[in-house]
This record gives sequence, structure tokens and C-alpha cells, in this order.
Amino acid sequence: MKKILFALLCFTGLYGDKPLVVGTTSGYAPYVSLDNQGRYKGFDIEVAELLSQKLGRKLVIKDCGSMPGLMLALKQDKVDLLIWAISITEDRKKNLEMVYYQGEKVTEMPFLFWKEIPKTIQSIADIRQICVEAGTFQEGVVKKFPTIKCKNVDKISDVLMELRYGKSACAAVDPSLVTRFQAQCPELKVLRLPLPPAEQALGHGICIAKKNAVLIEQVKQVIEEMRAEGKIKELEKKWGLDS
Repeated sequence: MKKILFALLCFTGLYGDKPLVVGTTSGYAPYVSLDNQGRYKGFDIEVAELLSQKLGRKLVIKDCGSMPGLMLALKQDKVDLLIWAISITEDRKKNLEMVYYQGEKVTEMPFLFWKEIPKTIQSIADIRQICVEAGTFQEGVVKKFPTIKCKNVDKISDVLMELRYGKSACAAVDPSLVTRFQAQCPELKVLRLPLPPAEQALGHGICIAKKNAVLIEQVKQVIEEMRAEGKIKELEKKWGLDS
């Protein structure tokens, strides 16, 4: 019955010529970045392209600049949904529908240091100062520890500059970025620390406003089809996310 309803909604002109506006942000390779011609590329971009094709809607990418910008755009109905490797957490699920599409459960968090890891750090609570990208899962975790001084950066790539020039002693990033960052900066040292159960993430989700019930069901169905067809695994392999 769900598949019949889905087909009817997709092919009877529910949205007319209205495009599918997807909020994202560049500078987060391999999920989203720009090529030499300024065109968007990455794992999430190809997921968005397949999603729009299956929904029969033209894809429009809207760069919202940062995580806070993404959330504001969704709240103000400037985008239909968000695709940006956004971690599924219990807090976010209270306010948004998060359709799982990629990634494993995160039970620990990688912390980056420049050249040396202080021997005094054995748990997250031992960290005294850290930089994170504003609005991210990592920021949410760090702010649960009142003894940690948290410094926000606008772009995830900025954390490398923070560490390289001694502006921050430590940085927290998404696990999928660690290999790329270490390839760029061999001086980086990584310490993985366990997360409390309440702070663990359940993979990455496509964010949709809860009021958009029809779109939620459509996206769930399409993602199920893409996984069954092996499309998600193909894209993970293409963009180096299958390790």
C-alpha cells in the first residue's frame, strides 16, 4: 500500500514543477565540496541527485554556509531537506525527522592534536580547551562537559589552521574526516575517546521538518530502494567511505 501511495504522489503532479531544494554546505569533502569549475561534488551531492531523480523533481542545491545556517534554512522553509552528513542524535530527533542513509553508529569521538597527545588526557573530561565547527554533533557533545572551553570555527577546514598555529590545542571532528586530514597534515595525532551512551550518534540522516509528512515518507521509500539496489554502497566506495 505504501509503495502504491508513493507512486501516486510522485507521478500525479503533487509538486508540479516545484524543484527539490536541498540545503548543504561546501568544504566538507568527501561529502560535499567544489571542483575547479565551482560545481558541487561529493557523496552527498550524488545522493541528492539520485533522490531528486527518483522523486521526479529538479534538484536545486542551496549552500547555507554552516550548520547553524542549514538548520535556520530548514526552519524557515527555505529548503525542503538537508543532506550534509548530519549525525543522527536523540536531541535532533526531537525536533527533526532524520532519515538514515549512511554511516555507522558512533561510540567514540576522534580528537586531533598537533604532533603530540598530552599524556594527561585519558577521557573527554580531561580536555580543557578544544575547537569544533559550530552546530555540529561534536560541538553538542563537548558542550555537555562544563569544564571544557569550547572555541567555534565556521568551517571544518579551519580546525587545521587552529592546530597548526597553536591557536587551539585540540580539535574534534567527524570520524570520516580523520584519514583525509592526516593525509594533508602528517603532524596530526589522533586520540579516540569513548562517548557516553546518551551522546552516541546513529549514523547520518537526511533532515526534514516533521510537518512535511508526505516528503518524509517519499524520502524513506527512495532511500530504502537505493540501499536495496546497492547504490549507497557504490557511492561509498567511489568516495572512499567504505572502509
